[in-house]
Amino acid sequence: MSIDYTKVAGLTAEQVTALTAMHQTDLTSLIGNRDDLKLEKLGVQDKLKASEEALESARLAGIAAEELRLVDSGKYTEALALREKETIAAIALANESALTAKDALTARDRGDVMGGVMGLIHDDHQWNSRAMLENMLEVGYNDQQQLTTAFKYNGEVVANNVPEFKSWASEQDSFKQILKGVDSSGAGTPPSNSSGGGTVNTAAEAARQSNDLGGYLAASMNKPI
Repeated sequence: MSIDYTKVAGLTAEQVTALTAMHQTDLTSLIGNRDDLKLEKLGVQDKLKASEEALESARLAGIAAEELRLVDSGKYTEALALREKETIAAIALANESALTAKDALTARDRGDVMGGVMGLIHDDHQWNSRAMLENMLEVGYNDQQQLTTAFKYNGEVVANNVPEFKSWASEQDSFKQILKGVDSSGAGTPPSNSSGGGTVNTAAEAARQSNDLGGYLAASMNKPI
């Protein structure tokens, strides 16, 4: 980020030139250090991966040698048991890797969907609605491994994607308060945490704790739930 020292009052032209040069030198150095750290991190990660792969190869080679020794010694039952043990371990590792990959995919897809949802929400209500909206969202995958989404309210599915959620929410009195571009008497006005005179609005707080967005907004605006 560059700094325009010409806008700093009281500096002479020479001082502006000197400060600008110093800042640019520092900035270039910082960028260089950042890039060096990135390369160093990648190098360490590559070495660690190579080391892990070498250890795994050595382990498998040792198991193969032991299995061959058992067979040569006529200990077929022990050789078979060793093979079965390794097969079970390999399956468990594959399942763990698949689960880790699925969790990462689900987190990514859920984040993408929530990004779309939060893009509908007025800035004044971002802070108090995200957790409750996240609780409404369910993410899954069908038999073709395609992403499926569902938004639930009071235990019922009200939408299967972000556009449907927007359409549904725009028809709900309480949700109108938080949506961008929806005509509502309270739209764009952040809900108060008190019912007046600095007293905590216990009804609103209770609704917030239970992730009841409609109840929270209604109570915050002193409307009957």
